[in-house]
Amino acid sequence: MLIRKFHRNIRLGHKSAIAPTGNPLFSRQGHWDGSSTLHCVAMALALLGKLIDPVYLPYHGNGPEQKLWDDAWPHYLSGMTLAELASFVADLNLGVRPATCTASGHDLLRFTQRELDTGWPVIIGWRQRHPVRWRAALVVGFEGRQLGNAFDTQALLLIDPAGHEPGFAGFNARLAPHNNAQYRYQSCPVTRSVALLGGVSIRDVVSAGADA
Repeated sequence: MLIRKFHRNIRLGHKSAIAPTGNPLFSRQGHWDGSSTLHCVAMALALLGKLIDPVYLPYHGNGPEQKLWDDAWPHYLSGMTLAELASFVADLNLGVRPATCTASGHDLLRFTQRELDTGWPVIIGWRQRHPVRWRAALVVGFEGRQLGNAFDTQALLLIDPAGHEPGFAGFNARLAPHNNAQYRYQSCPVTRSVALLGGVSIRDVVSAGADA
């Protein structure tokens, strides 16, 4: 039987919400901007309790939402690579630090599962044959089978900022292994093969220090 496990701070419902506050989680990417990574950062910070509102950053006149927006808007149209994203997170001064995985395939799956199990959201990037060649999404859970004491992860559950509102499912896309090095991206409107480029976990500095 397939089992789905989600980040502990997601509340499933008509709209995906941040569990401690009930505020909406899904930050939608526009047709013009290339900032899928930045929308993912906002949602990841909300899951860590660093933001109250990941959706309406430009409307905040102070606090961490304003700080993130001030740092993010120069990159809003062009977006960032995963390496640039890691540097961006490291410089936020919001009590978080990045952990980067440049592996692909099962090594990346294991990294992602380990980080999510600890409560640290992961942003994953991929390359695709599409006019928009490089994309990123927030990993909010994983799907697989329980084999004794081990969990066999078979797919990553995503909130893709360019997709539809996740709704009751809690995710709007998934990535699953397909033909060795390739992965298959699946959402409601499309299915396509993609090549994973790696992932960036966003860790809470206080929690990371306590676990060290």
